[in-house]
Amino acid sequence: MNKKHLGSYVAAGLTALSVIAIGLLIFFLLYNLEGIKAGMMGLVQILMPFIIGGVLAYLLAPVFNILCRNLDYLLSSKLKPRQAKSLARGISVALSILLAIGIVCGLVALVVPELLSSILGLVDALPDYLDKANTWLSRFLQDNNLYNGSVQEAYESVYASLLSWMDTLLPSIQGLSDSMSALLGNVFDGVKAVFGFLKNALIGLIVAVYLLMEKDKFAALAKKFIYSSLGPQKGNNLMMRVRYIHKVFGGFIQGKILDSIIIGFLCFAGASLLQLPYTLLVSVIVGVTNIIPFFGPFIGAIPCAILILLAEPIKSIYFIIFILALQQFDGNILGPKILGDATGLSSFSVLFAILVFGGLFGFVGMIIGVPLFAVICSLVGEAVNGQLRKKSMSLDTEDYRNLDYVDLSEQRYVKRKDPTDK
Repeated sequence: MNKKHLGSYVAAGLTALSVIAIGLLIFFLLYNLEGIKAGMMGLVQILMPFIIGGVLAYLLAPVFNILCRNLDYLLSSKLKPRQAKSLARGISVALSILLAIGIVCGLVALVVPELLSSILGLVDALPDYLDKANTWLSRFLQDNNLYNGSVQEAYESVYASLLSWMDTLLPSIQGLSDSMSALLGNVFDGVKAVFGFLKNALIGLIVAVYLLMEKDKFAALAKKFIYSSLGPQKGNNLMMRVRYIHKVFGGFIQGKILDSIIIGFLCFAGASLLQLPYTLLVSVIVGVTNIIPFFGPFIGAIPCAILILLAEPIKSIYFIIFILALQQFDGNILGPKILGDATGLSSFSVLFAILVFGGLFGFVGMIIGVPLFAVICSLVGEAVNGQLRKKSMSLDTEDYRNLDYVDLSEQRYVKRKDPTDK
């Protein structure tokens, strides 16, 4: 046996072993999917303060950069360059964090009192709603004797069910202590979750301060690691992809936040002109949910419409018409103007990204799903184009539309004949 055949056998054996190993790994991952998922969720909970801090620092970075650049310019004439830069960084971090805290506190101060007054107003108005419903039902039955028997039967059925429930109520009181224990346990878990979130948010705020203060140093260390591991050529390629990811994510998230703030103000102005109830609460809900692409307007508009319907039914129709007009303006004029071609995804791709990443990561996935899917599509497109380029094939997508086969001898792209052509 010569060395050539031996080498081919060794390569085939290594390939077979690799396939078997990958198959076993996939089987292990699928078989232990729940355990792996639980482990990942536990790791996410441990890293949650750093995740919150990283997200907060990323969102505040544009504000920090503007403040730092201007303060450095103002202080450089009075202090030494190093001192001016250090002082500018400290002041910029403090102002950026205060801005974030101010926005959160402002939203809470706007929403919570309005929400409490809305709930109290609904509770106070509930007897009037019941009286109106009772009056309407009585008039309806008087005018439509045909339905009187059916309503009477439904009433007797409900009454019989109520009596049966009362008969089973006393025995169930014996298990009341267990129910109270479960209720207290749920309340305790809720309070514990709230305090856990506040703790993570506080630590995340501290992490954001460190990241903003040392972001240039962290960026330099990351680049040093990349180039030491990959070398100049692959390092440059990776840095180019990272810049593209930053461009897509930064442009989309920041643009969507600005777009949602404008929509919130426009909603407040329109709701004030229409004299809708709960104007401030509705405007905040519409503005916040507008951050979610595609489904955001519906997620925010439906509960607001129900809330207005309970207070003043006729004005809920005005609100629905106004929201439809506002979202048409946002989707066709304002949104494209602010976001531009930040993602380059089609409407179907946006819908797919929101459903998939929303199902995987919840509310956060619905927000980051679109830019994340855009990045994945870009990387896959680059890989496909790279393989086509190696094979000296066309990169133009139109060449593959209605393609029947590729003529290998002449590199011709033969199209299927349109059956409507004569």
